[in-house]
Amino acid sequence: MKEILEQKEKSSQTLEEMADKHDVNVPFDDFERGQPRSAIAGYLLAMRAGDLTLASNYLDYRNISEKTLAVGKEELARQFYVVLNRKLWVDLTSISDHRRGNINDGLPTYRESIGKVSVKEKQYDILMQRVPRQEDRVKIWKVSNATVEKIPFLFAAFSYTPLGEWLARNLPSIDFFGVMLWQWLYFTLMLLCTYIASYASAWLLVRLLKRIYPKISSAPLAFIKGPAAFLFAVIIARNLVDSSNVTLAVKAVMEGSTILIFAWCWVCFRLIDLLKVVLADKFVAQDKPLAVYLLRPAGTVAKLFIVIVASLIWLENLGFNASTLLAGLGIGGLALALAAQKTVENMIGAITLYTSAPVKIGNFCRFGQSYGVVEEIGLRSTRIRTLDRTVIYVANAKFIDMDIENYSERERIAFRPKLLLTPQCRRENINNFLDELKTHLQQHEKIASEPLRTHFKAYTTLGLELDILAYVNTTDFDEYLDEINELNLTILSLLEQHHCQLQVVNERNLNLT
Repeated sequence: MKEILEQKEKSSQTLEEMADKHDVNVPFDDFERGQPRSAIAGYLLAMRAGDLTLASNYLDYRNISEKTLAVGKEELARQFYVVLNRKLWVDLTSISDHRRGNINDGLPTYRESIGKVSVKEKQYDILMQRVPRQEDRVKIWKVSNATVEKIPFLFAAFSYTPLGEWLARNLPSIDFFGVMLWQWLYFTLMLLCTYIASYASAWLLVRLLKRIYPKISSAPLAFIKGPAAFLFAVIIARNLVDSSNVTLAVKAVMEGSTILIFAWCWVCFRLIDLLKVVLADKFVAQDKPLAVYLLRPAGTVAKLFIVIVASLIWLENLGFNASTLLAGLGIGGLALALAAQKTVENMIGAITLYTSAPVKIGNFCRFGQSYGVVEEIGLRSTRIRTLDRTVIYVANAKFIDMDIENYSERERIAFRPKLLLTPQCRRENINNFLDELKTHLQQHEKIASEPLRTHFKAYTTLGLELDILAYVNTTDFDEYLDEINELNLTILSLLEQHHCQLQVVNERNLNLT
């Protein structure tokens, strides 16, 4: 495709240069046939304009058989154009612009080769020939009569299908990227027919799946009837294309695989969407709702990667050097990665927070030496509301490396009062106090049955240390405060009842310790 565009541009420049430059040695001719290049260029321009009468002036009809002449001069000019389109791309820059042609090509001085055409492993030269003009015998260039004699034979080998012939004759001679208008319509119609057949097959498959799996979701069914059916249609159309209607320009355009690449991109995009739905359900089932928010940017990144790869493949198919683009992208990507290193680290930290979910929005936690409620987990930082109602923003890369204690994940809350008794407390009083306290805790409906401890733990310089541990069956901190308020009052009452005096610890005692 790139070569076609470059050669077309070179040919246009060559024609412009020829129009601006006047060589006194080239004989004047109304049809610009004074040199081989201008002669074949004039013929091609006439055919692209659909002017068969004008194009017939560039063929030499002398000394050819009656059978060939019976085809008709204009028809021979048209058939020759079909052969060139099918088998030979004419590069005007490679054809001599001298009035006598290229005298060093090994051919007679009155002949010029513009290429070769192969039929059943046999090659035939396509020749220009310097012939006398009928009016004044001035030497001009035309397509050789030897080549004209072979046109019916070559056309029989490379003609279009009957439908192609009818379209070529009845539609305007307009081309886009070297492909004729009728060819665009023909292959579009062929793709449409294959898509209808593919969609019908997909529809039947969907009906069958609904019968077998009544609870199947609509997403995979839409995928089958949409991108999957279109991809299948494109593949079938490319494999079943009738080569009789394919010209060199069509082959070049097909080598780009534009529609095929588009179909694959559509399929990949929809597969990513389906994967996002599956992962979203999985994360919700695993109680990781925050990870669902990560799916959208992750899907966007994946789609962007697919677009970049597809674009590089498409450019490579067109003939451009994608490795040069990759080298540029690699250098630019390295510079960007170095500049955005911290940002990338924070984004990776966000991914870790979303997927592992050590904390969730609304959780009360300790991070490092601070406490607060998580309000937002962004792509760069985590926002936390502290107990003082201030807001702290912690970079995600730093946050995931902290010691995080999530209080909201507790299934119950510990009750562990610190009790020190005076050394004067009697043994039986302490024992009775502990037994009655344990009985009270065991009978309390909000206290877990285990673990449950009420023990005389140790002698200390500050007093007699008691070990009391119980768990309140609640995660509501306000409810927990109400319960321990009642428990603390009960403990105070039991201490008084059993004559157990609490040791008062002041700052002086602590300093002595």
